[in-house]
Amino acid sequence: MKKYYYFLLSLLMMALLCVGFISCDDDDDDTVRGSSIVGTWVDGSTTMVLGSDGSYNLTDTSIPNIPQYRRGTYSYNKAQKLLTVNVVAVAGQNGAYKDTYIVQTLTSSTLVLLYSDGDVEGYYTRKK
Repeated sequence: MKKYYYFLLSLLMMALLCVGFISCDDDDDDTVRGSSIVGTWVDGSTTMVLGSDGSYNLTDTSIPNIPQYRRGTYSYNKAQKLLTVNVVAVAGQNGAYKDTYIVQTLTSSTLVLLYSDGDVEGYYTRKK
């Protein structure tokens, strides 16, 4: 009888463990560890704004008196850690283009983007 009791107790413990693992699922929003990709991000002279409505704006003032502006839309695939930017307007240029970046790091204060070949695109910090 004692063996039967321990067997049932073992099965119950295994069932509880399985339920515990199954219930721990990630949310399907654009956050990683509680950090949203939406916000204003700064890397030196570059400011990137990722709006909650999917809007994308980038300003680069690294060349004095010749600031660069880009605007468009973006999407973020959390599962694949990919940020896709669809630029529809670039100051001083015609034509639209699409860039895809690998999101290497996303925390509440840091965003590190890589080009698809692994080179660093930028180390951004969240503007408060």
